[in-house]
Amino acid sequence: MPVYQPTPLVGNRLGAIMHPLSNAVPAHTAPLVPNVPAVPVLAVGAAGHLWVTWTTPVTDSAHGAPATFNLRWSLSGAGNWTVLTGVASPYDLGGLAVNTAMDVQVQGANAGGASAWSPTATQSTAAGVPNAPSAPVLGQGAGTNLTVVWTAPATDSAHSAATGSNLRWSLAGAGNWTTVANVSSPYALTGLPAASAIDVAVQGSNAAGLGAWSAVATMTTAAAGAYAPNAPQVAGVAPPADGTVTKLAVTWTAPATDGTHGAATGYTLRYGPAGAGTWTTVANVTSPYVITGLSGATAIDVQVQGTNAAASPSAWSAIATGTTWGATIAQGPWTAAASQVHGTGVAPNGGVNLFAVAAPTAVTGVAFAWSTSGTVIPTSGLVAAAGIGQANGWGQYFNAPATAGTYYLWMLAQGAGGATTGAMVSSAITTT
Repeated sequence: MPVYQPTPLVGNRLGAIMHPLSNAVPAHTAPLVPNVPAVPVLAVGAAGHLWVTWTTPVTDSAHGAPATFNLRWSLSGAGNWTVLTGVASPYDLGGLAVNTAMDVQVQGANAGGASAWSPTATQSTAAGVPNAPSAPVLGQGAGTNLTVVWTAPATDSAHSAATGSNLRWSLAGAGNWTTVANVSSPYALTGLPAASAIDVAVQGSNAAGLGAWSAVATMTTAAAGAYAPNAPQVAGVAPPADGTVTKLAVTWTAPATDGTHGAATGYTLRYGPAGAGTWTTVANVTSPYVITGLSGATAIDVQVQGTNAAASPSAWSAIATGTTWGATIAQGPWTAAASQVHGTGVAPNGGVNLFAVAAPTAVTGVAFAWSTSGTVIPTSGLVAAAGIGQANGWGQYFNAPATAGTYYLWMLAQGAGGATTGAMVSSAITTT
Protein backbone atom coordinates (compact mmCIF):
# COMPACT_ATOMS: atom_id res chain seq x y z
CA MET A 1 0.00 0.00 0.00
CA PRO A 2 1.54 3.28 -1.06
CA VAL A 3 2.97 5.41 1.66
CA TYR A 4 1.67 9.01 1.78
CA GLN A 5 4.41 11.66 1.23
CA PRO A 6 3.52 15.28 2.09
CA THR A 7 4.47 17.89 -0.51
CA PRO A 8 7.52 19.83 0.67
CA LEU A 9 7.25 23.58 1.16
CA VAL A 10 9.43 25.57 -1.15
CA GLY A 11 11.64 28.04 0.71
CA ASN A 12 10.61 31.02 -1.38
CA ARG A 13 7.01 30.31 -0.91
CA LEU A 14 7.51 29.92 2.75
CA GLY A 15 9.36 33.17 2.84
CA ALA A 16 6.53 34.80 0.98
CA ILE A 17 4.04 33.44 3.41
CA MET A 18 6.06 34.23 6.48
CA HIS A 19 7.31 37.79 5.40
CA PRO A 20 4.68 39.37 3.25
CA LEU A 21 5.98 43.02 3.88
CA SER A 22 9.68 42.42 3.67
CA ASN A 23 10.10 44.63 0.47
CA ALA A 24 8.05 47.76 1.58
CA VAL A 25 9.80 51.32 1.78
CA PRO A 26 9.73 52.87 5.29
CA ALA A 27 7.63 56.15 5.60
CA HIS A 28 9.40 59.62 6.33
CA THR A 29 7.77 62.70 8.02
CA ALA A 30 8.47 66.26 6.49
CA PRO A 31 10.06 68.88 8.86
CA LEU A 32 7.84 71.46 10.49
CA VAL A 33 7.76 75.05 9.14
CA PRO A 34 9.99 77.43 11.22
CA ASN A 35 8.69 79.92 13.73
CA VAL A 36 8.51 83.63 12.70
CA PRO A 37 11.83 85.39 13.44
CA ALA A 38 11.87 88.34 15.79
CA VAL A 39 12.17 91.85 14.29
CA PRO A 40 15.67 92.26 12.81
CA VAL A 41 18.17 94.79 14.13
CA LEU A 42 19.34 97.42 11.59
CA ALA A 43 22.52 99.47 11.71
CA VAL A 44 23.81 102.13 9.33
CA GLY A 45 26.63 100.95 7.11
CA ALA A 46 28.42 102.63 4.24
CA ALA A 47 26.44 105.05 2.07
CA GLY A 48 23.43 103.16 0.71
CA HIS A 49 24.07 100.15 3.01
CA LEU A 50 22.37 98.74 6.13
CA TRP A 51 23.69 95.95 8.34
CA VAL A 52 20.82 93.51 9.11
CA THR A 53 21.16 91.18 12.12
CA TRP A 54 18.62 88.63 13.41
CA THR A 55 18.38 85.61 15.71
CA THR A 56 17.30 82.09 14.81
CA PRO A 57 13.70 81.47 15.95
CA VAL A 58 13.11 78.76 18.56
CA THR A 59 11.77 75.33 17.67
CA ASP A 60 8.82 73.73 19.44
CA SER A 61 6.34 70.91 18.93
CA ALA A 62 4.74 72.78 16.04
CA HIS A 63 7.76 74.47 14.44
CA GLY A 64 11.03 73.17 13.13
CA ALA A 65 14.44 74.76 12.81
CA PRO A 66 15.06 76.99 9.77
CA ALA A 67 17.62 75.73 7.31
CA THR A 68 18.04 79.15 5.63
CA PHE A 69 16.70 82.70 5.73
CA ASN A 70 15.17 85.13 3.29
CA LEU A 71 15.17 88.92 3.54
CA ARG A 72 13.08 91.61 1.90
CA TRP A 73 13.33 95.44 1.86
CA SER A 74 11.29 98.40 0.64
CA LEU A 75 11.24 102.16 0.78
CA SER A 76 9.62 102.82 4.15
CA GLY A 77 5.86 102.56 3.94
CA ALA A 78 5.80 101.82 0.20
CA GLY A 79 5.42 98.03 0.44
CA ASN A 80 7.22 97.50 -2.87
CA TRP A 81 9.37 94.65 -1.60
CA THR A 82 12.60 93.34 -3.07
CA VAL A 83 13.27 89.75 -1.88
CA LEU A 84 16.73 88.23 -1.29
CA THR A 85 16.91 84.47 -0.64
CA GLY A 86 19.49 82.34 1.12
CA VAL A 87 20.97 85.06 3.31
CA ALA A 88 22.70 84.76 6.67
CA SER A 89 22.99 87.07 9.68
CA PRO A 90 24.68 89.56 9.77
CA TYR A 91 23.88 90.66 6.23
CA ASP A 92 25.23 93.74 4.43
CA LEU A 93 22.20 95.07 2.57
CA GLY A 94 23.56 97.34 -0.16
CA GLY A 95 22.36 99.09 -3.29
CA LEU A 96 19.92 101.26 -1.34
CA ALA A 97 19.20 104.95 -1.93
CA VAL A 98 21.30 107.18 0.31
CA ASN A 99 19.77 109.20 3.15
CA THR A 100 16.48 107.28 2.80
CA ALA A 101 14.30 105.37 5.31
CA MET A 102 14.08 101.62 4.54
CA ASP A 103 11.75 98.84 5.85
CA VAL A 104 13.34 95.38 6.33
CA GLN A 105 11.84 91.95 7.24
CA VAL A 106 13.26 88.39 7.47
CA GLN A 107 11.74 84.90 7.35
CA GLY A 108 13.01 81.39 8.08
CA ALA A 109 12.65 78.50 5.63
CA ASN A 110 13.29 74.73 5.48
CA ALA A 111 12.05 71.77 3.48
CA GLY A 112 8.68 72.11 5.16
CA GLY A 113 8.18 75.66 3.86
CA ALA A 114 8.75 79.27 4.87
CA SER A 115 7.62 81.09 7.98
CA ALA A 116 5.64 84.30 7.94
CA TRP A 117 7.70 87.46 7.59
CA SER A 118 9.04 89.03 10.76
CA PRO A 119 7.81 92.38 12.07
CA THR A 120 9.24 95.35 10.16
CA ALA A 121 12.39 97.15 11.20
CA THR A 122 13.01 100.66 9.79
CA GLN A 123 16.26 102.61 9.47
CA SER A 124 17.53 105.50 7.31
CA THR A 125 20.64 104.94 5.24
CA ALA A 126 23.63 107.25 5.56
CA ALA A 127 24.12 110.22 3.29
CA GLY A 128 26.35 109.65 0.30
CA VAL A 129 29.37 111.73 -0.62
CA PRO A 130 28.73 114.24 -3.42
CA ASN A 131 29.11 113.47 -7.09
CA ALA A 132 32.13 114.93 -8.86
CA PRO A 133 31.37 118.41 -10.19
CA SER A 134 31.79 119.21 -13.86
CA ALA A 135 35.11 120.71 -14.86
CA PRO A 136 35.33 124.33 -13.65
CA VAL A 137 35.30 127.30 -16.02
CA LEU A 138 38.44 129.46 -15.83
CA GLY A 139 38.84 133.15 -16.67
CA GLN A 140 41.59 135.74 -16.46
CA GLY A 141 41.56 137.80 -13.27
CA ALA A 142 43.67 140.72 -12.17
CA GLY A 143 47.39 140.29 -12.76
CA THR A 144 48.24 136.59 -12.82
CA ASN A 145 45.04 135.58 -11.00
CA LEU A 146 42.51 133.15 -12.44
CA THR A 147 38.79 133.30 -11.75
CA VAL A 148 37.32 129.82 -11.14
CA VAL A 149 33.58 129.19 -11.57
CA TRP A 150 31.76 125.86 -11.07
CA THR A 151 28.28 124.46 -10.48
CA ALA A 152 27.12 122.21 -7.65
CA PRO A 153 27.16 118.50 -8.61
CA ALA A 154 23.86 116.70 -9.22
CA THR A 155 22.42 114.33 -6.61
CA ASP A 156 21.24 110.75 -7.28
CA SER A 157 20.43 107.54 -5.37
CA ALA A 158 24.08 107.09 -4.40
CA HIS A 159 25.21 110.72 -3.92
CA SER A 160 23.92 113.48 -1.66
CA ALA A 161 24.19 117.23 -2.17
CA ALA A 162 27.50 119.00 -1.62
CA THR A 163 27.52 121.41 1.31
CA GLY A 164 31.07 122.64 0.67
CA SER A 165 33.76 122.73 -1.99
CA ASN A 166 37.53 122.34 -2.20
CA LEU A 167 39.81 123.45 -5.03
CA ARG A 168 43.25 122.35 -6.13
CA TRP A 169 45.69 123.66 -8.74
CA SER A 170 48.98 122.63 -10.26
CA LEU A 171 51.30 123.56 -13.07
CA ALA A 172 49.71 121.92 -16.08
CA GLY A 173 50.53 118.22 -16.24
CA ALA A 174 52.79 118.23 -13.19
CA GLY A 175 50.27 116.87 -10.70
CA ASN A 176 51.93 118.74 -7.81
CA TRP A 177 48.63 119.89 -6.37
CA THR A 178 48.05 122.77 -3.98
CA THR A 179 44.66 122.40 -2.27
CA VAL A 180 42.49 125.26 -1.02
CA ALA A 181 39.67 124.13 1.31
CA ASN A 182 36.23 125.61 1.91
CA VAL A 183 35.92 127.74 -1.20
CA SER A 184 32.85 128.98 -3.06
CA SER A 185 32.15 129.86 -6.67
CA PRO A 186 33.31 132.20 -8.14
CA TYR A 187 36.76 131.98 -6.57
CA ALA A 188 39.79 134.20 -7.27
CA LEU A 189 42.81 131.90 -7.44
CA THR A 190 45.81 134.05 -6.54
CA GLY A 191 49.55 133.61 -6.14
CA LEU A 192 50.01 131.91 -9.52
CA PRO A 193 53.16 132.20 -11.62
CA ALA A 194 53.00 134.49 -14.63
CA ALA A 195 52.61 133.17 -18.18
CA SER A 196 52.08 129.60 -16.94
CA ALA A 197 49.49 126.96 -17.85
CA ILE A 198 47.59 126.02 -14.70
CA ASP A 199 45.45 122.92 -14.07
CA VAL A 200 42.45 123.41 -11.76
CA ALA A 201 39.96 120.88 -10.34
CA VAL A 202 37.17 121.16 -7.75
CA GLN A 203 35.60 118.72 -5.31
CA GLY A 204 32.36 118.61 -3.33
CA SER A 205 32.10 117.70 0.34
CA ASN A 206 29.39 117.02 2.91
CA ALA A 207 28.96 115.27 6.25
CA ALA A 208 29.51 111.89 4.58
CA GLY A 209 32.93 112.85 3.24
CA LEU A 210 34.63 114.04 0.07
CA GLY A 211 33.42 113.49 -3.48
CA ALA A 212 35.67 112.73 -6.41
CA TRP A 213 37.65 115.55 -8.02
CA SER A 214 36.21 117.09 -11.15
CA ALA A 215 37.83 116.86 -14.53
CA VAL A 216 40.72 119.29 -14.92
CA ALA A 217 40.37 122.71 -16.56
CA THR A 218 43.51 124.47 -17.83
CA MET A 219 44.30 128.12 -18.56
CA THR A 220 47.50 130.15 -18.96
CA THR A 221 47.99 133.09 -16.62
CA ALA A 222 48.84 136.58 -17.84
CA ALA A 223 52.43 137.54 -18.51
CA ALA A 224 54.31 139.44 -15.82
CA GLY A 225 54.02 143.20 -16.06
CA ALA A 226 51.92 146.08 -14.87
CA TYR A 227 48.69 145.26 -13.08
CA ALA A 228 45.50 146.94 -14.23
CA PRO A 229 44.11 149.56 -11.81
CA ASN A 230 41.22 149.10 -9.48
CA ALA A 231 37.97 150.75 -10.58
CA PRO A 232 37.80 154.51 -9.77
CA GLN A 233 35.00 155.96 -7.69
CA VAL A 234 32.93 158.82 -9.10
CA ALA A 235 32.68 161.56 -6.47
CA GLY A 236 30.13 163.78 -8.16
CA VAL A 237 28.15 164.53 -11.32
CA ALA A 238 26.58 168.01 -11.25
CA PRO A 239 25.87 170.90 -13.59
CA PRO A 240 28.41 173.74 -13.26
CA ALA A 241 27.25 177.14 -11.99
CA ASP A 242 28.02 178.96 -15.24
CA GLY A 243 24.44 179.72 -16.27
CA THR A 244 24.26 176.99 -18.98
CA VAL A 245 22.00 173.95 -19.35
CA THR A 246 24.28 171.86 -21.60
CA LYS A 247 27.02 170.73 -19.20
CA LEU A 248 27.78 168.33 -16.37
CA ALA A 249 31.00 168.42 -14.35
CA VAL A 250 32.29 164.97 -13.32
CA THR A 251 34.79 164.44 -10.51
CA TRP A 252 36.35 161.14 -9.35
CA THR A 253 39.02 159.84 -7.00
CA ALA A 254 42.07 157.82 -7.98
CA PRO A 255 41.62 154.10 -7.20
CA ALA A 256 43.67 152.47 -4.46
CA THR A 257 46.58 150.20 -5.33
CA ASP A 258 47.18 146.74 -3.86
CA GLY A 259 49.08 143.54 -4.49
CA THR A 260 47.25 142.86 -7.74
CA HIS A 261 46.26 146.36 -8.91
CA GLY A 262 48.59 149.14 -10.02
CA ALA A 263 48.11 152.89 -10.01
CA ALA A 264 45.95 154.50 -12.68
CA THR A 265 47.94 156.80 -14.96
CA GLY A 266 44.99 157.79 -17.15
CA TYR A 267 41.23 157.67 -17.30
CA THR A 268 38.44 156.98 -19.77
CA LEU A 269 34.92 158.33 -19.23
CA ARG A 270 31.62 157.31 -20.76
CA TYR A 271 28.16 158.84 -20.48
CA GLY A 272 24.64 158.33 -21.79
CA PRO A 273 20.96 158.92 -21.07
CA ALA A 274 20.06 157.59 -17.63
CA GLY A 275 19.06 153.92 -17.73
CA ALA A 276 19.50 153.56 -21.49
CA GLY A 277 22.82 151.71 -21.43
CA THR A 278 23.98 153.54 -24.56
CA TRP A 279 27.33 155.25 -24.14
CA THR A 280 29.52 157.98 -25.58
CA THR A 281 33.15 157.31 -24.61
CA VAL A 282 35.86 159.93 -24.10
CA ALA A 283 39.48 158.79 -23.59
CA ASN A 284 42.39 160.50 -21.81
CA VAL A 285 40.37 162.64 -19.44
CA THR A 286 41.27 164.12 -16.04
CA SER A 287 39.17 165.04 -13.03
CA PRO A 288 37.21 167.27 -13.03
CA TYR A 289 35.90 166.71 -16.55
CA VAL A 290 33.05 168.73 -18.04
CA ILE A 291 30.68 166.94 -20.43
CA THR A 292 29.23 169.39 -22.97
CA GLY A 293 26.56 169.37 -25.65
CA LEU A 294 23.80 167.96 -23.44
CA SER A 295 20.12 168.89 -23.36
CA GLY A 296 18.54 170.84 -20.52
CA ALA A 297 16.81 169.12 -17.58
CA THR A 298 18.17 165.72 -18.66
CA ALA A 299 19.47 162.91 -16.39
CA ILE A 300 22.80 161.45 -17.53
CA ASP A 301 24.61 158.28 -16.37
CA VAL A 302 28.40 158.48 -16.05
CA GLN A 303 31.16 155.88 -15.49
CA VAL A 304 34.94 156.20 -15.28
CA GLN A 305 37.67 153.63 -15.95
CA GLY A 306 41.36 153.68 -15.00
CA THR A 307 44.22 152.83 -17.38
CA ASN A 308 47.96 152.26 -17.13
CA ALA A 309 50.65 150.22 -18.89
CA ALA A 310 48.75 146.97 -18.34
CA ALA A 311 47.12 145.41 -21.37
CA SER A 312 43.65 145.75 -19.86
CA PRO A 313 42.01 148.76 -18.18
CA SER A 314 40.24 148.65 -14.84
CA ALA A 315 36.62 147.74 -14.46
CA TRP A 316 34.18 150.59 -14.96
CA SER A 317 33.18 152.49 -11.85
CA ALA A 318 29.69 152.25 -10.46
CA ILE A 319 27.20 154.37 -12.41
CA ALA A 320 26.70 157.92 -11.09
CA THR A 321 23.85 160.08 -12.38
CA GLY A 322 23.51 163.86 -12.69
CA THR A 323 20.87 166.17 -14.20
CA THR A 324 21.55 169.26 -16.27
CA TRP A 325 20.04 172.62 -15.33
CA GLY A 326 16.64 173.48 -16.78
CA ALA A 327 17.06 177.28 -17.09
CA THR A 328 19.85 179.49 -18.42
CA ILE A 329 21.15 182.58 -16.63
CA ALA A 330 22.94 185.52 -18.22
CA GLN A 331 24.17 188.60 -16.36
CA GLY A 332 22.46 191.91 -16.99
CA PRO A 333 24.19 195.30 -17.34
CA TRP A 334 24.39 195.77 -13.56
CA THR A 335 27.09 193.47 -12.15
CA ALA A 336 28.91 193.40 -8.81
CA ALA A 337 32.43 194.81 -8.75
CA ALA A 338 35.32 192.62 -7.57
CA SER A 339 35.77 194.87 -4.53
CA GLN A 340 32.97 195.82 -2.12
CA VAL A 341 32.57 197.69 1.15
CA HIS A 342 30.88 195.58 3.79
CA GLY A 343 27.29 196.41 4.72
CA THR A 344 26.77 198.92 1.90
CA GLY A 345 24.87 198.73 -1.36
CA VAL A 346 26.45 196.49 -3.96
CA ALA A 347 28.88 198.60 -5.95
CA PRO A 348 28.73 200.13 -8.44
CA ASN A 349 24.97 200.22 -9.00
CA GLY A 350 23.52 199.31 -5.60
CA GLY A 351 22.18 196.04 -6.99
CA VAL A 352 22.47 193.33 -9.66
CA ASN A 353 20.25 192.25 -12.53
CA LEU A 354 20.18 189.24 -14.86
CA PHE A 355 18.18 187.38 -17.50
CA ALA A 356 16.78 183.90 -16.65
CA VAL A 357 15.34 181.93 -19.56
CA ALA A 358 13.30 178.72 -19.36
CA ALA A 359 15.27 176.06 -21.23
CA PRO A 360 13.13 174.00 -20.86
CA THR A 361 12.05 174.38 -17.19
CA ALA A 362 9.80 177.35 -16.39
CA VAL A 363 11.32 180.16 -14.32
CA THR A 364 9.01 181.30 -11.52
CA GLY A 365 11.54 183.35 -9.56
CA VAL A 366 15.14 184.49 -9.18
CA ALA A 367 17.26 184.87 -6.01
CA PHE A 368 20.67 186.30 -5.10
CA ALA A 369 22.88 185.07 -2.25
CA TRP A 370 26.33 185.71 -0.79
CA SER A 371 28.45 182.66 0.10
CA THR A 372 32.01 181.92 1.11
CA SER A 373 31.90 178.87 -1.22
CA GLY A 374 32.11 179.08 -4.96
CA THR A 375 31.03 175.45 -5.42
CA VAL A 376 28.21 174.72 -2.93
CA ILE A 377 24.87 176.27 -3.83
CA PRO A 378 23.58 178.34 -0.88
CA THR A 379 20.19 177.51 0.58
CA SER A 380 19.89 180.32 3.14
CA GLY A 381 20.25 184.11 3.06
CA LEU A 382 18.52 184.27 -0.31
CA VAL A 383 17.47 187.71 -1.62
CA ALA A 384 14.43 187.47 -3.89
CA ALA A 385 14.59 189.41 -7.18
CA ALA A 386 11.79 191.22 -9.00
CA GLY A 387 11.03 191.78 -12.64
CA ILE A 388 12.78 194.74 -14.28
CA GLY A 389 10.32 195.33 -17.09
CA GLN A 390 12.33 193.47 -19.71
CA ALA A 391 11.65 190.00 -21.11
CA ASN A 392 13.11 187.42 -18.70
CA GLY A 393 14.79 190.23 -16.77
CA TRP A 394 15.16 190.15 -12.96
CA GLY A 395 17.00 192.39 -10.52
CA GLN A 396 17.26 193.63 -6.94
CA TYR A 397 19.01 196.19 -4.74
CA PHE A 398 20.87 194.66 -1.77
CA ASN A 399 23.98 195.14 0.34
CA ALA A 400 27.41 193.60 0.33
CA PRO A 401 28.13 191.11 3.16
CA ALA A 402 28.13 192.60 6.65
CA THR A 403 31.70 191.50 7.46
CA ALA A 404 34.95 191.72 5.54
CA GLY A 405 36.20 188.66 3.68
CA THR A 406 36.19 186.83 0.38
CA TYR A 407 32.77 185.99 -1.01
CA TYR A 408 30.98 184.71 -4.09
CA LEU A 409 27.70 186.08 -5.40
CA TRP A 410 25.24 183.39 -6.47
CA MET A 411 22.41 183.99 -8.96
CA LEU A 412 19.75 181.29 -8.88
CA ALA A 413 16.82 180.63 -11.21
CA GLN A 414 13.89 178.97 -9.46
CA GLY A 415 11.06 176.75 -10.65
CA ALA A 416 8.03 175.15 -9.05
CA GLY A 417 8.22 175.06 -5.26
CA GLY A 418 11.32 177.26 -5.24
CA ALA A 419 13.57 174.49 -6.56
CA THR A 420 16.80 175.71 -8.16
CA THR A 421 16.65 175.16 -11.92
CA GLY A 422 19.70 177.16 -12.99
CA ALA A 423 22.75 178.72 -11.35
CA MET A 424 25.55 181.19 -11.98
CA VAL A 425 28.29 182.15 -9.52
CA SER A 426 30.62 185.13 -9.73
CA SER A 427 34.39 185.14 -9.42
CA ALA A 428 35.77 185.84 -5.94
CA ILE A 429 34.71 189.24 -4.52
CA THR A 430 36.72 190.88 -1.73
CA THR A 431 34.73 192.76 0.89
CA THR A 432 36.56 195.26 3.07
